[in-house]
Amino acid sequence: MPGRTFLRSKSVVWAGGSLLLLLSAAALYVMTGAASSEPSRARQAGAGDVAFGPEHARLVVIEYSDFQCEFCARYAPILATLRKTYADRVHFVFRFFPLNNHRYAMIAAQAAYAAFLQDEFWEMHDLLYEHQKEWSESADPRSSFDTYAESLGLDIDRFHSDMDAQTTTEFIRRQLVEGTQAGVTRTPWFVIGDSAVFPRGTDEFKSLIDAAL
Repeated sequence: MPGRTFLRSKSVVWAGGSLLLLLSAAALYVMTGAASSEPSRARQAGAGDVAFGPEHARLVVIEYSDFQCEFCARYAPILATLRKTYADRVHFVFRFFPLNNHRYAMIAAQAAYAAFLQDEFWEMHDLLYEHQKEWSESADPRSSFDTYAESLGLDIDRFHSDMDAQTTTEFIRRQLVEGTQAGVTRTPWFVIGDSAVFPRGTDEFKSLIDAAL
């Protein structure tokens, strides 16, 4: 009997653990989108976009992202791999979509755009996601942003000026409004070609890109 009780206890623990894993997986599935794709109403890529890869590539991949979004941070390494893999075949576009419920999302976007104006966007992009927990839990993220900017060799005075410039805020808010009008409801939000897609990993992302190419 004691042996049976022990086995039964182990079964209960295993079942409980499995349930938690299933619930976590289901939450991730919902957050990243259950549908494989839907028609996109996003604006076509243009000269003013923050982008990587050949401008006249056959395929454009657009990402709407929030630097304080945990799911965006999880996808950042995936996107980095894709940019490396398809560097000569795909035009990757990053669009700002700072969510209202993230108190530092806007200022982080301003820091990234200020780095963009000094040709260091992707480097700042990676630092913001790699150290998201650090600056998002701080009392004031500006000191962290300054550290990242200095590590990239940016002109700090210009970095501060560009961060606080009205034109920077207007650019970010314009992309936020355009994204909302295009049907973007969460981050990250991806568009491949003419479709809004919801890949849940590198392999699924590659399959969608390969099919579009």
